[in-house]
Amino acid sequence: MEERAWDGSPSELRHGLVLASSSSRQTTNDRDSLHGIGLRAADAAVVQACWLSCSCLGDTGIKQEETAWRISDVIRGAFQVVIAVAGPVGEKEVGEFPVKLLHEWGDRVWTLPELLLSPERDIEIYTLNRSLDSAQQLEQCLNSPPDRNSRRDFARFSKDESIVGQLLDHYEGSVILSPLELIATALKCLGRRNTTQHLPGDLSYSLMGLLRQRPNARKDDSAFQAFARLSLANDSNMLLERLICLLPPDPFAPWNSFEDHWDASLWDVYPRTQICGIGDNDTVILDGARAASIRWKSFKKVILHTNLTVIRRIAVIALTIVSPLFIVAIAMLAATASIDTYSSYSTTPHKAAGGIFLTLCLIVLLLSPWLIKKLYLGKVWNAQPWFFGIEGYASLSEIETKLFGADLGRLSWSMTASSLSRHDLLAHKDFVNYCEGQDPQTDTEIQARIQRALHSTESQEKIFTLVDTYTMTVTLFAAVKPPVAVLACGEEGGMQRALLCSYDWTNNTMYRETVLRMETPAYWRMSPIRRVRLGLQTRAKMG
Repeated sequence: MEERAWDGSPSELRHGLVLASSSSRQTTNDRDSLHGIGLRAADAAVVQACWLSCSCLGDTGIKQEETAWRISDVIRGAFQVVIAVAGPVGEKEVGEFPVKLLHEWGDRVWTLPELLLSPERDIEIYTLNRSLDSAQQLEQCLNSPPDRNSRRDFARFSKDESIVGQLLDHYEGSVILSPLELIATALKCLGRRNTTQHLPGDLSYSLMGLLRQRPNARKDDSAFQAFARLSLANDSNMLLERLICLLPPDPFAPWNSFEDHWDASLWDVYPRTQICGIGDNDTVILDGARAASIRWKSFKKVILHTNLTVIRRIAVIALTIVSPLFIVAIAMLAATASIDTYSSYSTTPHKAAGGIFLTLCLIVLLLSPWLIKKLYLGKVWNAQPWFFGIEGYASLSEIETKLFGADLGRLSWSMTASSLSRHDLLAHKDFVNYCEGQDPQTDTEIQARIQRALHSTESQEKIFTLVDTYTMTVTLFAAVKPPVAVLACGEEGGMQRALLCSYDWTNNTMYRETVLRMETPAYWRMSPIRRVRLGLQTRAKMG
């Protein structure tokens, strides 16, 4: 094979790029053919050199790894990209156009950055016929004109043509994605592709070629740790801080699913916290959160504040003086009766006053149920904030009876706080319609989940009830472990995203069990806390 050397005279080296793809290992014949294709492509493009993926990655494993992470820079500087595809060894025919082989090329992780970063010129495609020997294979490749496809045409060889099209729009400059959208879209696209794993963080290392800041690859990093380091190193618009606020529909979904039960995207969430470090076992160091503990032991007395209206003032005065007034009335009537017996002194005025007092006392006693109702019912303007946790399902009347002594109708079901919350649109005489939270047990599917949770094992889903006395709402939610704390970390859609976390004292880590949507006033009643170590996967999955 002829070799060419660059004399170094031009100030900038322009080169062609040849990438190989096959469904089996490359043979010596393949390498010879690739060298010939590279030289032909270099001559046709009038460039000084060609870069071959089979020969230019380095001789040693360390050198190959270092070059592989920087292959995106090679593609950026290429004058033209040439692809050589080949079927399995022994395959007689590959057809006039290798659609199947190009689909295999498009479904690989490492080929997506190659496609996105390639120059806008058409990509040349050579097909290697492995049924021929080295000389015949090379002669066939050199004598047959290559197929040509644009980058847009290559998008249809991928599983997710529409998403690849969005990324191509970005790199062509027609529709520019924000850094957050770029990373989220590219990672979603890469996650659907196939690869032979070399390192656990291969997915993030392939994404690294599309970004400016590239941290060193670490063999001991997990897939999440590699992505977290890459995200923190680049201007990802607080991607990790937004990611922890999403609630995956599947509690055991991988960290890179980017799915949310309420169909919110990453850019819909506004973080209120900062991730300032990365820990072991797929954990992050979270700072700036507000938190509150959940009390599971028992209910506590809740201090309520209501306005002292005129009726309430009258009720307080009447109920306060009725007892002493009754004693005075009885004493006056008894005294006048004794005087009448032993004296001729007139006691008519005293009898009249005692009678009036006794009549007033009887009226107050008869009205006392109504007065007590007016005194203790009505709008609550402020309440002592508590989070009470109950394992299993509990009705509103049962909770209110235990909490306030009677079913006073103060509590209501949350409308969209959890994945189990339900609500209805109701008509009103003063409004077109309004939302009202409904008892989740009215849903037959949730009813079945509640029954299954009664017999669940330690690693299976359980049902819990959370009572928020500040907003007077009750939320039914599902989790594997009972959460001990609420961490408010972001906001979305006019609601706060709160992480319900369990605690593992052996490694001092809070684990996200589920995510709730809470009303904003509850956020300001929580207390700021110091940095905390947070795991995104439930403790049951962490083992």
